Amino acid sequence: MAVSAPQTLPAAVALVPLSSTLSAQQAPANPPSSRSEPATSPQTAGNTGSGEQAPPPPPQPAQTAPVNSAASVVTIIQQLDPRDINGGAPEEPDTQSPTQRQQQEREATPESARQPTSNPALLTATEREIVQELRARDATVRTEEESHQALAGANAGMISYSYTAGPDGRLYATGGKVSIRPIQGLDGVAAIANQAAISRAASVPGSSAADYNVAKGASMNISAMISAQAYAAAESYRMTLGLNAAPGTVDLSG
Repeated sequence: MAVSAPQTLPAAVALVPLSSTLSAQQAPANPPSSRSEPATSPQTAGNTGSGEQAPPPPPQPAQTAPVNSAASVVTIIQQLDPRDINGGAPEEPDTQSPTQRQQQEREATPESARQPTSNPALLTATEREIVQELRARDATVRTEEESHQALAGANAGMISYSYTAGPDGRLYATGGKVSIRPIQGLDGVAAIANQAAISRAASVPGSSAADYNVAKGASMNISAMISAQAYAAAESYRMTLGLNAAPGTVDLSG
């Protein structure tokens, strides 16, 4: 929560002259004595030649401390802001929803320490992009492997997938393969057709290098089978004509 700096508020100032307080509080330094003394000693009285006594001297004025007319007593009363006093004002209410608070806590947690969550609202922007990429990869892998299996026909086995866990806690297929086992016991045209099916299954768009190697091997098998079939057909034709071996030279006359 952001804490605002205390505001400067007006203050009440009262000025009281210092001289008036000092004169009222300070007592006279030398109060006059109530006892009267003779003005002159007997010798002085004798010199005057008369029996009357001299009047007492006037009292000295009281000594007061020097007063600085510019000095004054300053009384300052400062008004306090209630927010500066502990418990003076209530705190601002938290308007965030529990989902927003959980999302902020998740963003503050390091990525390596985050736990998968099934709530899409708690995913960060980066995690949402990762989920979209995993979904696209999952769809591509499943389409490719299902195409391999369909084109291979009876030669195809089961599909096996490799999965990756996403930030949303779900598993997404990021790899896959189909086991191919050619049908045994075929010969002739059936064997060639079977190898052609394997070649087509391994040549679908998006196939890997291993798939292309399978397709290449099937094509070579087809070529070998065709050559073998052609040789067998030629041998069968010669045997039908009663020829044990093909002649080395042929003479043409007309």
